[in-house]
Amino acid sequence: MVSNLQTTSPDPAVLSVSTRNFGSIEVRSDQIIYLDPGLLGFSQYHRYVLIEHHQEAPFLWLQCLDKADLALVVVDPRVLLSDYQPSPLAQAMRDLKVDRSEDLKILVILTIPPGKPQEMTANLMGPVVINLKTRQGRQLIVEEPQYSHKHRVLPA
Repeated sequence: MVSNLQTTSPDPAVLSVSTRNFGSIEVRSDQIIYLDPGLLGFSQYHRYVLIEHHQEAPFLWLQCLDKADLALVVVDPRVLLSDYQPSPLAQAMRDLKVDRSEDLKILVILTIPPGKPQEMTANLMGPVVINLKTRQGRQLIVEEPQYSHKHRVLPA
């Protein structure tokens, strides 16, 4: 695996990262999120950073630091379903050593069909959870029938 990280700053805690969507960005070491064992289908990549899409939009980009062209659009699932609380969250909080729910960030990955943004869907069955204090996270598998891997984001 070829890393696209380079230290170009006198501060070794700041990395310059080359990305396909955002060009070169600077990332502080305290912004890096470590997903272990990685995302489904991308288990070899563990380091990510969250990038705002637009300040007024609920969407974020989960940009991989080890693969320039791996960036996923994500959103807090409670923007879509205010009562989103799949059962694996309690165990994930224990595993990630999260004491307070405010210290847990929950994100779901969006799929946006090319040229058809109105048909975007959210994967409520594979949320990514992150301990905001330690920056450790993982993707969960939710097998509850009330959640779909193709939850419509916009009304049909």
